[in-house]
Amino acid sequence: MKNIFILVIGQNASGKSTISREIESKLKINKISLDDVRDLLISKIRFYSDTHYSYPNKKIDSVNKLVYAFREQLVKELLSNKQSIVVDGGGIIRKIRKKHLSLAKNINPKIITVIIETKIEEKELLKRLSKRDLKNEKLKWVKFYKDIRKRAYEPVKNTEADCVLEYNQKNSKEIIKKLRKII
Repeated sequence: MKNIFILVIGQNASGKSTISREIESKLKINKISLDDVRDLLISKIRFYSDTHYSYPNKKIDSVNKLVYAFREQLVKELLSNKQSIVVDGGGIIRKIRKKHLSLAKNINPKIITVIIETKIEEKELLKRLSKRDLKNEKLKWVKFYKDIRKRAYEPVKNTEADCVLEYNQKNSKEIIKKLRKII
């Protein structure tokens, strides 16, 4: 089996975790979830216990620095040990995606890089984000999307990775099939 580095990107609530879990399960590869690391820090470190990451603030900026450093170190460790990885959430900005993919290629020049871009109609996305906001009055997922993420998002170009796929909430079987052919 060939080594593969998969970066799953998209807006919040667009299905990144869903397709990442399915890839992890079906292909038996390591999954790194930024949300899992954030949740761990928020649940276990008293200083961060009142942190909400649905909208930028000083504490979540602090948490994110730790999360990104942890992710980078874990990616280095796994790739150095010839492991395949799916990263759930890896950059809506092209420059950040390039950094992740370059890191993978620097550690293992033969690794196959894949970007899976989650696509969802804006109406459905806003509905999902609104549901998240309803769970807690301190959450601001819709505001975060409208104020920052919508404008910051840079669509993926086919030249960014060895393979670029699109997840549309209904084609997970096709994605798994394509990934199996690659590895």
